[in-house]
Amino acid sequence: MIQTAIVGGGPAGAYCACCLTENDIYPVIFDHTHPREKPCGGLISPLAQKVFPLLKELPIERNERNRIHLIPPSGKPLSISFRKSKLLCFSRLKLDRFLVNMAVNKGAELIREKVLALERKGNLWKVKTSRRPYIVKTLIGADGVNSLVRRSIIGPLRKVDKGICYGYFVGGLEKEDMTIRFLFHGMGYIWVFPRVGHTSLGIGFAETSRCYGLKRQLDMFIEQHYPCVEKISRWTALIPNLKDVKTFRIPLAGPNWMLIGDAAGHVNPIIGEGILYALLDAKLAAQAVVENNPQLFDRLWRETYGWSLFRDIRLMKWIYKKPVFEFYCKYLKFRSLIQP
Repeated sequence: MIQTAIVGGGPAGAYCACCLTENDIYPVIFDHTHPREKPCGGLISPLAQKVFPLLKELPIERNERNRIHLIPPSGKPLSISFRKSKLLCFSRLKLDRFLVNMAVNKGAELIREKVLALERKGNLWKVKTSRRPYIVKTLIGADGVNSLVRRSIIGPLRKVDKGICYGYFVGGLEKEDMTIRFLFHGMGYIWVFPRVGHTSLGIGFAETSRCYGLKRQLDMFIEQHYPCVEKISRWTALIPNLKDVKTFRIPLAGPNWMLIGDAAGHVNPIIGEGILYALLDAKLAAQAVVENNPQLFDRLWRETYGWSLFRDIRLMKWIYKKPVFEFYCKYLKFRSLIQP
């Protein structure tokens, strides 16, 4: 029998495994895909670096900038500069690979099998993979926005609580500034995040039901601003984007299970930041396991940063109005210097 199993080997799952091994608990990670290049920006905020200094010390290539340009739907562009810290941008393949390898090197086990189904067996779980079933005592779902663990226990995230992204990995923009351009109509944005060797250039929209023409809008932006860019590959992905704080009334933990990271819906609904919350969830979930009380996780994440997620969900529909946008930019700069 497996004492603790984590489904998903992204930052939330891999870092949770690392935290557990530091407490002499050696979990099993089920993941048949990681590490892999993830279709996202890969931006690490100064706040994430302050909360998790490990991110500044990782021995992997990154692009660094001390400012970011935020362009509102109307009005002049605003720039946020950081004097004592920098924005980091990683390839998610390299970041995720490092975290998974760190967990394995500390004693976690990585089983490269796809989890196909879950079944309650009294106080235990029967985890069925593409090869065989496993019996698990405590189950942690870190398997993304379409989480099988979430779907099997409390039901999937509603369609309205998912956003969609479309984008390219491109060459030739590695010296560009980091930029987020908020869309004129609808709740969304275009980002330009230079990495080492390529740049993540994408568009995100808060509502999957209103995403018609997303590709065309991004292509027009590229033609206007970067007509000579080299498109290396393209991708489409769903992301959590909660619209109602009532969604968080649903428990994210039980006597022998927890949901963390994207599976929990823990992504900033305005700017799409997810890595900070993934690592916070990982640390708090590990604490709950160490204390032999998985349900403790629900209280821990709400007390640690729940208020900031709730606030940004309420603020999201106002953020595209010029006065509010300028205030929010100032708040983002302040937020980068404090812990949640």
